[in-house]
Amino acid sequence: MIDATPASSPSVLLGLRRLQEETFRQGALGFGSQEVVSTSVIHQAWSRRTEDIKRNDVWGYREFAVDFSDHSMDLWLEEVRRESYRAGAGTWTSCKVYLYPDSDGRLETFDFELFRPNSDDGIPDRPADALTLFQDLKAFPRTLDNIPQWMWTVFRAEGVTPPVYNPQLQTVEWANKRLPVTETGTDFSAQPQIIDPSKEPGVFAKISRKLFG
Repeated sequence: MIDATPASSPSVLLGLRRLQEETFRQGALGFGSQEVVSTSVIHQAWSRRTEDIKRNDVWGYREFAVDFSDHSMDLWLEEVRRESYRAGAGTWTSCKVYLYPDSDGRLETFDFELFRPNSDDGIPDRPADALTLFQDLKAFPRTLDNIPQWMWTVFRAEGVTPPVYNPQLQTVEWANKRLPVTETGTDFSAQPQIIDPSKEPGVFAKISRKLFG
């Protein structure tokens, strides 16, 4: 279970206030609207974001000529996602940001991918493949039991062994390599340690049983 960054954390509240000011000013994507809902799916390799805007009680999409600034939305969400990481438990994958012109906004996070029932560009949302999820778990590693079933389904289908968090050593382990993990995820500035599986067979045997039964 992911203990996500609280909705009342300073970084979330500051980001929501900044977004409110930016979204509803003249010329911005939410100017004159009643509500803006921004939905994001965020992976290490790629991300997807869409907006639904309510005007005169009718929902519609945003114009492509206007968007949030990178700092106010995308970079902020990446920061919150890092802050939400809990060692061995992971971090969230998708989120919804609710913005209103005259009241406080809110952030909801989800530990799965959100797909649009009808995309505004006519292109169906694509689910993450095993390589994408591999990169996510390498950056924000989880213990075997905390990798959700939807991820295991993808890994099994493609025959990919995911990185796994080692709580005893506070490291992430993959392909006979090991890196330290901090409170905000894997420390990629460190030099990977090479693991001798003949001396440490336990974790790899557990992964194999989980992956292949």
